[in-house]
Amino acid sequence: MLIMGGKQKWTIADEVLKESFRTLGIDVLYFPLFKKNAIERLNDIADSYEPEQDDINSSIELAGEWVKIYAEQIKLGLSKLWVSTYADYRVSWPKDDSANEAYNNVCKNFGEEKADKDLAIFTKSLCDDPVFVKSYIDFFHDGFMDAENRAHEYTNLYKSLIEKGKSPIYAEKYTICYLDDYLPVSCDLYASKYVECITKGIDGNKAKTIAEEYENYCNPHFPQNEADKGFADVYIKGFEYAIVNDIDSPEEFAKEYQRVYYNSEKRPSYVAKGEYDDIINKLLISNR
Repeated sequence: MLIMGGKQKWTIADEVLKESFRTLGIDVLYFPLFKKNAIERLNDIADSYEPEQDDINSSIELAGEWVKIYAEQIKLGLSKLWVSTYADYRVSWPKDDSANEAYNNVCKNFGEEKADKDLAIFTKSLCDDPVFVKSYIDFFHDGFMDAENRAHEYTNLYKSLIEKGKSPIYAEKYTICYLDDYLPVSCDLYASKYVECITKGIDGNKAKTIAEEYENYCNPHFPQNEADKGFADVYIKGFEYAIVNDIDSPEEFAKEYQRVYYNSEKRPSYVAKGEYDDIINKLLISNR
């Protein structure tokens, strides 16, 4: 150890560090970083108690892990701040957590645009499949700490649905539901209704609301007899009308639609472009 300013400053002999560094099999360019990291780790320990040989060994070992991660990441074209932050955490933290810390640090110091650029590079280093890249970044920003695993699962299921002839929108919505632990029948109900709404020209947010209600309402009745399915469909037609036309209490409106539908000699039909049966017009007026 060395004495500096009246305080103990611990160091490690160069020959010991060089011997350990050679076993890493990386460019000698990174030796100064390895040395600095090992000594910093040792002195962090010395802040609490006098280090022993095991502490010196562990400082060298962790510095070796750190510098290997650093060398791998820097070659990808990531910023030095991302790389150093990621390596600091990755030595003892999971991959997604470490990436989150790196992203936040770059965002804090250089802005969101730079952080997003680093994130895109990092994501492609995990897997360069476009479906994976998009889903990983989405899950990352949604705060999932298992973003990589979820993105791989998403990619595999999404592609299998596309291969079966499903549309990209259906595949996306089905897969998201599945990853949220919905039963396959519920995933199909939601995705099918969402696609139907989008095809009619309904706004995406409203389509989401309608599809969620469809899945929630129909699932207890599905699959059963045709009468039950018809009863559920009538409710959803009323609910969809209410959402599209911004009617308050869409659930109550849908129930009233059901009541009128089944108690009237007329069976009103739903048309997306604004041509509605007289009974629906009367119900609309009564809700204003």
